[in-house]
Amino acid sequence: MNITKFKDHAELSAAVAQFIYELIKEKPNATLVLTSGDTPKLAYQILAKMANASDFENAMIIGLDEWVGIPPESEGSCRYIVAENLLNPLVIPVENFTFFDSLSEDLEAECRRVDELIFERGGLDLMLVGLGLNGHIGLNEPGVSFDSYCQVTELAQMTIDVGQKYFQSETKLSQGITVGLKHLSEAKTAMVMANGEKKADIIKRTATEKVSEELPSTIFQLHNNGLIWVDEAAGALI
Repeated sequence: MNITKFKDHAELSAAVAQFIYELIKEKPNATLVLTSGDTPKLAYQILAKMANASDFENAMIIGLDEWVGIPPESEGSCRYIVAENLLNPLVIPVENFTFFDSLSEDLEAECRRVDELIFERGGLDLMLVGLGLNGHIGLNEPGVSFDSYCQVTELAQMTIDVGQKYFQSETKLSQGITVGLKHLSEAKTAMVMANGEKKADIIKRTATEKVSEELPSTIFQLHNNGLIWVDEAAGALI
């Protein structure tokens, strides 16, 4: 695990964009899992200005997670956020990305589909994630096994409450479908991106507390190439 601090969210975002760009240039057929939420939006926007669609013609982008039952066109979906800020500006073709179908009648089959895609491509080159205030990674909530691949999870109440910020009106959330922590542990590079003082305590706990499935983010302590990239506010306690 390696912790790097950046001055502010803009500097952090530029560094993440540069990291992804250099990875794609070095390995054009890279397989990337990308997170959603507010934190990575600027990084995706910067990357979209740096790169061309041709840079991704042999790559595969996989969405980290989705709220079960929320359609892809919803402003709170992973697909919407990644598409609006990266895929659409670059006009990346559909064969170069995939997201969980959170409306599927067979969510377990969706999990197996994404698992098989990752395995067929030789594993993940990068898994970029955010960090929940309860330590969740993707929608892998406290108590979820480190040995799980893609899975359906029951959302913690904190996640349900915080998740409302992504929607224009109150939205019923109860389950998530997510790339699991076993994929993260097997990824060549795993990166947490976090900003703002509200993340300072969980960043400290992630870096210093005993590794436990009750605090999923502590899995980064076990990763040979686990990167925790934060701005000064998020890293204030470490």
